[in-house]
Amino acid sequence: MKTTKIIYICLCLSLYICSGFASDKKIAGQTTTVSIEIPDHPVSIDPMIYGQMLEDCNDKVIYGGLLNDKNEENPAVFELLKSLRMPVVRWPAGTYIHEYDWENGIGPKEERPVINCIRWGGYDNNLFGTDEFLQWCQKIGTEPYINFNMSNHPDYAGSLGDALNWIEYVNGTAETAFGMQRVANGRAEPYNVKYWCIGNENYGSYGIHKAETAEFYAGKLYTWASTIKSLYPELSLLGVGHVYDWNKTVLEKNGDLIDFLAAHYYMGARMKDGVIQEPFYTLFSPIRAEMQISKNALLLDEVNRRFGRTDNPVRLSVDEWNCRHEVFSNGKYAFTRNDDRRQFDIVTIAGMLNVFVRQCKYVGMANYIFPVNGHGLIRSVGEDDAYRSTIYYVFDFYRKYMIGKKMNIDIKGATATVPLHKLVIEGNMDEHLSQDEVVLPYVDGTAVMIADGIINIALINRSHETSHKVKLVLPEGYIPLKRWTLESDNINAANTEQNRANITPQSISLSKKHLNSTVIIPPCGFTLVQYKKASVD
Repeated sequence: MKTTKIIYICLCLSLYICSGFASDKKIAGQTTTVSIEIPDHPVSIDPMIYGQMLEDCNDKVIYGGLLNDKNEENPAVFELLKSLRMPVVRWPAGTYIHEYDWENGIGPKEERPVINCIRWGGYDNNLFGTDEFLQWCQKIGTEPYINFNMSNHPDYAGSLGDALNWIEYVNGTAETAFGMQRVANGRAEPYNVKYWCIGNENYGSYGIHKAETAEFYAGKLYTWASTIKSLYPELSLLGVGHVYDWNKTVLEKNGDLIDFLAAHYYMGARMKDGVIQEPFYTLFSPIRAEMQISKNALLLDEVNRRFGRTDNPVRLSVDEWNCRHEVFSNGKYAFTRNDDRRQFDIVTIAGMLNVFVRQCKYVGMANYIFPVNGHGLIRSVGEDDAYRSTIYYVFDFYRKYMIGKKMNIDIKGATATVPLHKLVIEGNMDEHLSQDEVVLPYVDGTAVMIADGIINIALINRSHETSHKVKLVLPEGYIPLKRWTLESDNINAANTEQNRANITPQSISLSKKHLNSTVIIPPCGFTLVQYKKASVD
């Protein structure tokens, strides 16, 4: 049996759904049945999978996003992000880290240099530096995560010494050299940042960085990680992950030193005249990421046993992910971060979050790019205004309701034959995993148990043209409590500055009388259904 078929069987054991929307589009004749069971030993979902990432990439993420054009905080952006209760935020993040010098971003603002950005164009005025980022994290209530510059460019590379100095500036006492510098800059107490990543996509030639082999990176990582751990054993370190063979090499040398291995997955959508082209291959794209995670899970199990880390396992951090849009213009498709997030993006984003929930034993962190403007959950407007994109609500739902313990879920219903090689997703993918076809339900979902035994079920319809009727089967004694939906009769619809409430959540209270009813999920629809244990009279 081929590897992809084995993985598919495993997925079927853990997959799948619901909503009530009067769609004028056709409804599948077959009812999808979603069955929920409480496992004997449920796995906890780490809320860190709902994290975000900030990068100065010249798309108004930080400057023109978090900060307005006056370099002051945009209050509307801040309040919308604060209400999401983001568990973790990665910074300076991404490819820009290869040219970032952290010492340019500390001290008096009027003395900080303005730096031309090589990779993304534009410039960095360094006004949002280490202290500003960490104080913003404290104010907004999120865990900070810092990425080291481990570039190999002779003029821009950060050294191990630079990394140690940065840690000392952030976490050192007032008696240390860089701790004293932090105090002089106005911060007396250490920030106590826990999460630090060593490198970013070192396997690739991006901007000024040149590709490294797995062996070279693994050796360099060992030097950095062993030194940092010897001085700061309490820190959680992240290493750069990639495809399976790269990961195997890196973990064999560093499995006792790092706590996470980073992975990057980018779904894709082609837009022409505001309409997604070939949506099928976008809507099912998270399945390839799940297959890659499943393959790496076997490696993680082996490494954690070898290094005696079954109680403190190395896990994956999906450090970068989103659904990138390419927009047709001037006779060709071109990547842009500025296309609106649309109804179909709700399904791609929720679909990937479902993957992280299902794989919560192995995925301990994930950071969506970006929370503001480029691919964003919110869009800033002017100096002090902002509005929610469609996918803002997805993160809001999952952060509030899809936490706790993962439940077993089984979905049986109308299926699609999915050619894996046509799915639009890039990143740390082993090509041989895309050679087969798999058969999957159109309805996808996950279920969790939160406090007081309440069970929440998040469901999506991956069909772009057909509604699906869903019947939910819960353990005995559970009755429906509430249902939320995110739906539109146009899968390309978006929230805009002029029409900010075009797509917003709708909710309805449920009761015992709805116990055996079915619900309909329209094309690219999302629903979340909540159940509680009935009281015993």
